[in-house]
Amino acid sequence: MPRSSTSLRQQREALPIYPYRDELVTAIRNNNLLVVIGETGSGKTTQIPQYVLDDIPGLGRIGVTQPRRIAAITVAKRVSEEHGTPLGTTVGYTIRFDDRTTSSTRLKYMTDGVLLREATQDPRLSQYSVLVIDEAHERTLETDVLFGLLRRTLRLRSSDLRILVMSATLNVEKFSDFFGGCPIFSVPGRSYPVTIVHHQKAQLASLKSTYFGKAVETAMHVHTTEKEGDVLVFLTGQGEIERACREFREKAAALDYRRDVKYYDDGRGVKDVNVYPIYASLETFEQRAVFEEPEDGVRKIVFSTNIAQTSVTIPGIRYVIDSGFVKEKSFDPNTGMDALLVTEISQAAATQRAGRAGRTQPGKCYRLYTRSFFDSLAPETIPEIQRSSLLGTALSLKKMGIIDIPHFDFIDPPDAQLVDDALQQLYLLGAIDNRGLLTPLGDIMSRFPLSPFLSRALVASTRDFGCSDEVLTIASVMSVEEVFVSPSGKDEQRQRADEARREFADSTGDHLTLLNVYEGWRRAGGAEAERTWCRERYVSWRNLDMARNVRRQLEEVMEKAGLRVVRAPRVEVRERGGKKGSSFRTDGGGGSRKRTAVDPVPILKSFLTAYYVHLAKRHTNRSLFYHYSVVDHHSDNAGTGSGASRDSNSSMLALHISPQSALADDEASGRRRDDLDWVMYTHVTYTNRAIMRVVSKVLWEW
Repeated sequence: MPRSSTSLRQQREALPIYPYRDELVTAIRNNNLLVVIGETGSGKTTQIPQYVLDDIPGLGRIGVTQPRRIAAITVAKRVSEEHGTPLGTTVGYTIRFDDRTTSSTRLKYMTDGVLLREATQDPRLSQYSVLVIDEAHERTLETDVLFGLLRRTLRLRSSDLRILVMSATLNVEKFSDFFGGCPIFSVPGRSYPVTIVHHQKAQLASLKSTYFGKAVETAMHVHTTEKEGDVLVFLTGQGEIERACREFREKAAALDYRRDVKYYDDGRGVKDVNVYPIYASLETFEQRAVFEEPEDGVRKIVFSTNIAQTSVTIPGIRYVIDSGFVKEKSFDPNTGMDALLVTEISQAAATQRAGRAGRTQPGKCYRLYTRSFFDSLAPETIPEIQRSSLLGTALSLKKMGIIDIPHFDFIDPPDAQLVDDALQQLYLLGAIDNRGLLTPLGDIMSRFPLSPFLSRALVASTRDFGCSDEVLTIASVMSVEEVFVSPSGKDEQRQRADEARREFADSTGDHLTLLNVYEGWRRAGGAEAERTWCRERYVSWRNLDMARNVRRQLEEVMEKAGLRVVRAPRVEVRERGGKKGSSFRTDGGGGSRKRTAVDPVPILKSFLTAYYVHLAKRHTNRSLFYHYSVVDHHSDNAGTGSGASRDSNSSMLALHISPQSALADDEASGRRRDDLDWVMYTHVTYTNRAIMRVVSKVLWEW
């Protein structure tokens, strides 16, 4: 049996926020602006919107923003259960490309990006009577921009709009000051003491390379030596988490509980373990299992990204293992590259992580770093707006008629170089003119719920190159999570997955490879045949199905914008070396088979129209590339490519093709392709080296 079983009503009334229900409702009634501070797990996210819904009649729609999709979905499902109505009726959610609301929905959870997009269409946000900006302390890019927009909206609707800003951290005066010194309502938590255990011998220089192994070892140490209670382990990304789950399960399978587990207590104590991952792209049914209570005597071990730091609350956690690191997106305006970097957390984040261990009983936090390392950490996490590309944000603000972006009402202004870079990129994409005004092209681009790069490629594919049907498919697949599945099982499984991936590999690179996957899946037949096809080829049915839904919505946007969907021309190609497609240079090599295929040239030219700022040139003597700055070489003699040997540090950064790329086989085998001088890429991630993702071959003449 589960450890405990209580009714939804009892669970709601047991939350720390419940005794303050009447006071909160009164404060919301009496104030158009209110900041609410309450610890993660206090119940503010699920309960306060319901208090408003039930206790303040006559209001219109209540909107609640979340920084992450997984939080918007799981919270909406939980609240609909508590409210006793089917999801999508009174209570629903909207995330990008997934809308579970109707015209009668009164309480709507959504990502902050969704509300930001709605604000570009309707600056008054007329459909809402109450807006709740939750998890404000996370300071996402979209949340920070929303703050500025809502201050603007309040000037338009000062009498009939209520705004609540909710935060889990104590430092909320900044939010109050930004909104003119509005009141702060504090909900005391029921936190229990947490014992902090710092690692005594961790070497600062080796922390980043050793935290993974230490995390798995420490989780096993807790499982075998500590009393009952669940364990939450903070790691940095999906790959790490799946590997940690696999390694821990293997170690746990070898345990003799009577001999190895201190609190086995003849089967009355810790007698088994369930291991779960949690990260943003996890399947919904897999996410649900994390929140369920295990059987008596079964310990739950959860390996998580920082999503469990504040966005979701996992019941039963008594022990926390903090790696001290997080994966953050960071933009370098010098190279124009977005990168996912594993970096140290802040002291505030470390405190939040530790607090997860003391929600229901005294807990313990194992920090895999020394006390001196903690003291050296930054006090607060750098807001995303100060380390991210502002390209999409700038386009949204331009669409709303905000010309002077540097002087927009930012709660913390971004670096001037980030703003300048975004405006320069929009100008180069043709979205704004030399006065900074939105162009007709920019207006069309702003209608797509995509990055400006992808929306520009879509416009080019229909207006200039006659291949919008294929580009629409590729852009849709690029807009969802990874479609290839990397199995966490044995080596032979991973080898079969690699072989299956090569079945789709196109010699031009990853863009056409993604098209091959989608088209192969689409031809499989009905839903059951599609699922079977995916299982056999290690492809995610869920993500391809989501891509199909995205494609439908993008097609609607194109239709409304007057953009035709047309198929690319077909050409005769030769198949060589087991790869589909062809290079751009033809030869009469014998032994190859001819077939008709999609012409890759107009498709890649469409993407290059947008991604020409992400060009890389191959090193003369080595199997690596370096970034070519189109902006810096705009006045060079482009016809000869003479500007491509720039010697600055930013352009000479060594870039490598991803091991998962369709172009990687040739790189890994050491076979040099004479026709692979130039490539374009979507973005770069950094681990031990800079890896280009979604890479395709291009020609300089283009």
